[in-house]
Amino acid sequence: MEGVVKQDALILNPSKTNPKLKDLYIRPSLTNKKINGTLEAHTNGFRYTSVRGDKIDILYSNVSHAFYQPCDNEMIMLIHFHLKHAIVFGKRKQTEVQFYTEVGELTTDLGKHRNMHDKDDVLAEQAEHELRNKLKGAFQTFIDKVLQQKSFPFEFETPFRPLGFHGTPHRSMVLILPTTTCVVQLTEWPPLVIVLDEVELIHFERVHFQLKNFDMVFIMKDYSKKTQSIQAIPMAELDPIKNWLNSCDICYTEGPQSLNWAKIMKTITDDLSGFFTQGGWTFLEAESDTEGNGGGGGGGDDSDPEEDDYDPDAEESEEEGSESEYSVEEDDEDIDDEDSDSEESDNLGSDEESGKSWSELEEEARRADAEKLDYDSDNGGNSKKKGGASSKKPSPVKSKKRPAHSPPPTNGKKRKR
Repeated sequence: MEGVVKQDALILNPSKTNPKLKDLYIRPSLTNKKINGTLEAHTNGFRYTSVRGDKIDILYSNVSHAFYQPCDNEMIMLIHFHLKHAIVFGKRKQTEVQFYTEVGELTTDLGKHRNMHDKDDVLAEQAEHELRNKLKGAFQTFIDKVLQQKSFPFEFETPFRPLGFHGTPHRSMVLILPTTTCVVQLTEWPPLVIVLDEVELIHFERVHFQLKNFDMVFIMKDYSKKTQSIQAIPMAELDPIKNWLNSCDICYTEGPQSLNWAKIMKTITDDLSGFFTQGGWTFLEAESDTEGNGGGGGGGDDSDPEEDDYDPDAEESEEEGSESEYSVEEDDEDIDDEDSDSEESDNLGSDEESGKSWSELEEEARRADAEKLDYDSDNGGNSKKKGGASSKKPSPVKSKKRPAHSPPPTNGKKRKR
């Protein structure tokens, strides 16, 4: 098969004490169903033997990087090999081979009615905790024995979980973990393994204060290789990633737009000398500067060009010019007010000249007052007369009183004695 390098034969170790791990699954899977097997370390390589009898050999000389990821905050524990040259199994070329075992239930049945203090759940948690400790000890013992072999040329790298950040390298959001020499994602399949020594530049795309996430593009030193990207990284994790890259002495740039990297890399490979003559990757730095001046995302120069060109004399002259303009405007307003006042006074004067004099007006006022007094006096007399006539009330009927010396009245009959 094209692109496959023929490997040397595996030298088996007949000793029964050679390092061995049992009940491991392999990814990619050999069949549609998951089948487990045993991983053994021999003189010059590993051999995985499935329960079905399939055998896969991985030589130490073909291993580029080896990773061991414990089951802390994970549901699987794994050993992963990043190969220099592809090997063939499952009718496909593979450069990523992983051996793992499950710790606990990967899925939970939410339909079950469970109590927080259910004895079965408590026992299951205790059993899972014991299983995790047992598997940790078995994996660590296997790795220690492998490292003791003189023919083993590398070390197992463990991801640094505190430096991890979330992103989407393929289809789903996962946790990306840096290691000593790589950036990896090994829990979900397909995995992600980027060797930092092979990276020339990292570019952050869609870095803008209005966006919630950005993309991270890895540009390889070998321009014939495709760029690798991690998308939808939360914007809050930009500064920690930059700090980590600074500690690794890796150059990075940023910009507010997404670029067509396939077209860019093709243009570079077509005229490599012209690319470096024109400044190389400086066009990405120019984009970062433009973004910073435009008020875009972080990383650019946030300084204002007006602040850079600060000139106190120029500011004083501007202030004097503004004051002079203000004074001119005030003078114009005063002149306009005076003109309006003069126009009003002229109008009043014209009205007075066309009207009567003060003495004539006073005389008319006296006449009007006198006429009003006469009218009031006439109306007042009439009202009194009418009021007197109408105010007379009918005299009350006087009651006839009997004089004190007059005898009492009789009704014509004499009282008998």
